[in-house]
Amino acid sequence: MRHFSLHFLILCATIITTQGLEPSYRRGKVTPKMGAMQFEAIYQFGDSLSDTGNLIRETTGAKTAFARLPYGQTYFHHPTGRCSDGLLMVDYIAMYFHLPLLNPYLASGSDFSYGANFAVAGATALDVSYLAARNVSLPLTQSTLSRQIAWFKSLLHSKFSNPREIRANLQKALVLMGEIGGNDYNFAFFQGRTLEQVSQLVPHVVRSIKAAVQEVIKLGANYIVVPGNLPIGCVPLYLVKFKSNDASMYDELGCLRDYNIFSKYHNDLLLVAIQELKQEHPNVAIAYGDYYSALTWVITHAPRLGFEQNGSKKACCSIGDNPYNYDLKRSCGSPGVPVCEDPSKTVNWDGIHMTQEGNKNVARWLLRDFVPTLQRHYYLHA
Repeated sequence: MRHFSLHFLILCATIITTQGLEPSYRRGKVTPKMGAMQFEAIYQFGDSLSDTGNLIRETTGAKTAFARLPYGQTYFHHPTGRCSDGLLMVDYIAMYFHLPLLNPYLASGSDFSYGANFAVAGATALDVSYLAARNVSLPLTQSTLSRQIAWFKSLLHSKFSNPREIRANLQKALVLMGEIGGNDYNFAFFQGRTLEQVSQLVPHVVRSIKAAVQEVIKLGANYIVVPGNLPIGCVPLYLVKFKSNDASMYDELGCLRDYNIFSKYHNDLLLVAIQELKQEHPNVAIAYGDYYSALTWVITHAPRLGFEQNGSKKACCSIGDNPYNYDLKRSCGSPGVPVCEDPSKTVNWDGIHMTQEGNKNVARWLLRDFVPTLQRHYYLHA
């Protein structure tokens, strides 16, 4: 499990990557401002990095730790279903565009005038049957990306009377297509699949994401951000579960090298798909959300950003070895599980999700990176 196949390594080496680069604003070339661009709604798809309360409203998710303190302790002072002590990246993105925080789609009776959040913690890009055929089970939810797209269509058809009205709404909205796909890999890795085996899922995951983007474009979406995968080799749970005594298994950041190569492989294929989408839809603004570079930058500059020593390598709230079994006595949210005194000093909250402070810093990087792409399109088509 230590190394990829030669074919896989060659494939990674031959694709031009953008990871590790700081966005242009950090080099003093771009200072993005809102200007005249303003969205009237945000529609969020994805998994636990973006879920604002859908999983805890599903029958299968009602008893998850996300419905218990200390989740939500920092900002809301009670659990909201967010997999953090407070706000998520999507919350900061909504604030940036002067929109209310998104209500989860499954919160019946909510106001969806400003968009909706369809993300569900534990969701995958691939359907349940596809993963089951490869012996990968989904322990939290079956609300995969295809189901979220179905919810999206249902909401639009309930709000608007015809396709023209739907298109008019979507042309003034921002669509965040993920992050999604990370759980396809997380579940496979934590259920014993090897790097070589999980790498075979990547083209299928990317095709699923591309198909979802095509669906929202068909309905009229005009501004879309497609996020990539985080550097999973830097995630505390991976660092614990796949710990090695071999120093060569770690990169210059102290992260697991092979798992970060895996993340880059996913991101490389996703960038190719995004380029194809841009060629197929030249009048649609499609921006890449470079989660990899954003989190890498935060980890690299952690002390300068106010995080404590090793604040990016450990979790604030302890978690069990299996992140998707929240009945474990050591799981965050379980009675007696210790929580650090100040979550703002750590990047990671529970071993796999970020703290509010981590989310804030990654969101700021992302906004300053992808907003100029959206603005250029806006000014050209205003």
